[in-house]
Amino acid sequence: MLKLLTLAIFVSSNSVVFCRPRTKTLNVVEQSISNSINAEKLLPPDHVDAVKFEKDGHINKDFHKEVFLGNHEEIDDDPIDIAEAKLVDIFHKIDVDSDGYLSKTELESWIVDKINAHMDEAVEENDDIFRHLDPDGDGFVEWKEYYKHFLLAKGHELKETEKYLEDYDTDILKDDERDQLVRYKFKWTDADIAPIDNKLDKSEFFSFRHPEHSPQLIENMISSIINSLDQDKDGSLTLKEFTSNPDSMGDDPGSEKEREEEREVRKKEFISAIDKNKDGVATKQELMDYMNPRNPDQSKQEAKNLVALMDDNKDGKLSLEEIKNHKDVFISSKIVNVKRVLHDEF
Repeated sequence: MLKLLTLAIFVSSNSVVFCRPRTKTLNVVEQSISNSINAEKLLPPDHVDAVKFEKDGHINKDFHKEVFLGNHEEIDDDPIDIAEAKLVDIFHKIDVDSDGYLSKTELESWIVDKINAHMDEAVEENDDIFRHLDPDGDGFVEWKEYYKHFLLAKGHELKETEKYLEDYDTDILKDDERDQLVRYKFKWTDADIAPIDNKLDKSEFFSFRHPEHSPQLIENMISSIINSLDQDKDGSLTLKEFTSNPDSMGDDPGSEKEREEEREVRKKEFISAIDKNKDGVATKQELMDYMNPRNPDQSKQEAKNLVALMDDNKDGKLSLEEIKNHKDVFISSKIVNVKRVLHDEF
């Protein structure tokens, strides 16, 4: 049974089996293997910066920070005085006319730049990983090559890996590795567009790791999200359906408080950003527009959201004082956000 499951990984959606694809010359592959790569780098990331949805259908709660701060992790780990100083510095960079306020136009322009920066970073990382998997530079990575690198990155010995991939007489996969490979084989097949040959060029490999940058794969992701939440199976989502917890949460023992927070975030996003025509229903196209990082409405909506979130005097723009008053929107490390930590603990 295990052997059948393993072999099933090699079956494409068109029922074409590629169990013995052409492999690259041994010396070039060994050269690539000598420079090991982290296994998690090989997999499509569950979280992608500056994209509204996580891969499991949850809302990206760090979106505000990612499009305002850039690499917010750098600030999250800073002491409060340094974090606040960086926040002030970012304020002045956004305030291009130096009038002491952030207008919606200035915020929108900044957010566009940050989203593009995150996308460029994803492309650069993808290029590095692709070069590692394509050491002979022929412009393609075959599924069997990817499979081999995955097993080696997971700690399997080169000799046992090569023997396994040659005849599959022994089963060396752990349960979690098998589950991952089956899931990602489906994603690999989705990205393998034309010609369907069980190998990916650099563009297809980018779509494999970052389907949110491919219009065709965005549609696949949204269809998956709709299918998991669409209780009446009409192809769209009502507010009630959208605010139900995604299937991926299952019976996770997370607190009801966390679930309620998730529902509240989803409700706000549905009303303010997804349901554009305010008919109480999120269509597939509306969800695709919401998901697409290249959608120009993303920056406009986020600029509007940030002003609404922090504009205490309702003058339609943000002062440095208002940014400081709401610094917890951007700075949320345990060092800085003491109030939230105490609330979570008790």
